[in-house]
Amino acid sequence: MAKTELSKLEWLAKAQAYCARAEHCAADVRRKFYEWGLQDAEIADSIEQNLYADNFLNDRRFCEAYVHDKVAYQSWGRLKIQAGLRALQLPESEIRSALENIDETAYFDNLRKLIRARKTDSEDKRLRFLLQRGFTYEEIKEIRD
Repeated sequence: MAKTELSKLEWLAKAQAYCARAEHCAADVRRKFYEWGLQDAEIADSIEQNLYADNFLNDRRFCEAYVHDKVAYQSWGRLKIQAGLRALQLPESEIRSALENIDETAYFDNLRKLIRARKTDSEDKRLRFLLQRGFTYEEIKEIRD
């Protein structure tokens, strides 16, 4: 059966399986629809609504997982995390809530590790690197002092 011949229920089942494997947001699902060849916007919108209704998609849960993973595995700062979530067009209230729940100990431990790892760089180069990672100047200054 060709991709364009799938019924709405088959598209829904495919999307549910995709969402069940890992935490995703609506933007990820829409991107997958495009990759899979789903071109009917009405069907895509309907499936997205079903995914939210059945809790396969949950903006709060996604934001919390995103923030946790970016802090724990990639040592990103708040600003870069916030920009990433905004790029996915998630609600600002959910973004703020997730950022407020950052584990401060792990967050600042990451910043300290990054500063130590770049100790041979010039002060300007290290500062640029940390700013690009999404840490604020105030956070960097607090740790350096």
